This record gives sequence, structure tokens and C-alpha cells, in this order.
Amino acid sequence: MIALTYRYSWGGPLEPWEIHPALNHFPIAFLLAGVALDLYAGWRAKAHLMPTATGLLVAGVLTGWVTALAGLLAFWTVPAHTGRAHDLMYWHLGIQAASLLLFAWAAWVRWRGWSVPPSIAIRAIGLVAAVLLSVGSAVGGYIVYHGGAGVDPELLAPAVRGSHSHQPDHEGMPMDGSP
Repeated sequence: MIALTYRYSWGGPLEPWEIHPALNHFPIAFLLAGVALDLYAGWRAKAHLMPTATGLLVAGVLTGWVTALAGLLAFWTVPAHTGRAHDLMYWHLGIQAASLLLFAWAAWVRWRGWSVPPSIAIRAIGLVAAVLLSVGSAVGGYIVYHGGAGVDPELLAPAVRGSHSHQPDHEGMPMDGSP
């Protein structure tokens, strides 16, 4: 095993900014599967599947909150990335927060009426939340794959390494020169 050590490392098995991408697939899978199963159950009149869909939504919301907290940690600790990626981080945060809040609302209503089929309005909220989740996740992928967020700074072009960082340089100042 090759150990990468650079000035951003804290020496643990995962860097703080790597926790978010390690977790983010779980809420996405739970939430989208919950919406898909609910639509299938409603379309095929299979009411016995609706509690499972609700359970998937609840699991997605719970893992979503953990992933969101890891995302905030990543925001404050991620090494060098482009300025455009930094701007998009705010969009990613806002879109994902809106999605998670809508999913939380839908899951809460469904949880309270566990044995009752959800209303069309709650299903519509789930669909809107799923679209927002997909868009916000695409923005997150763009931030990583096109903006270099979370990539070892030694692998990035010098222009990106000095572009924007949340990490101090060897003199304790952020790499972008801001105080």
C-alpha cells in the first residue's frame, strides 16, 4: 500500500473531505429506490409495497443527514479546487438541502400514516425531491470531476493548486491569498 502524505493530510485512514463521497451513495440509493418503488406500487395497486417504500425514504433521510454533515466537513477541509468549483459548492449545498427537506417532509407524513397509501401531493413532493436530488448530485459530481475538489493537490495543475483552497499553506495563510 502506498501512503500519500502531503501538507493537507491529518494522517487518518480517510481525509475529512473524503467522508462525504464515501457516504453520499447511500441516501441517493435509498431515496431514489423509495420513490421508484412507491410509484411502482401505486401504479400497479400493490399497497403491500408502500410501507417498504416509506422505509426506504426514512433510511434515505437519516443517511442523508449524516451525509450532509459530512458534506459540511468536506466544504471546510477540502484542499485546492477551482474557483468555479467553489461557487458551485453553494449551489450543491442549496439544492441538496432543499431535496433533503422535501424528502424529510414526505417521509414524516408517510411514517405517521404508515398503513395508509400516500396522497398524490406527497408522491409529487417525492418526485420533485428526486429531481432536485439528481440535479444536486450531478452538480456535486461536476465539482469533483471538473473542479478538482477532493483530488490530491499534488496531482492538480499548478494553476488549480493555487486557485482556491480551504487549507493553509506552510505559512498558515489560505492558498488563495485571502486572510
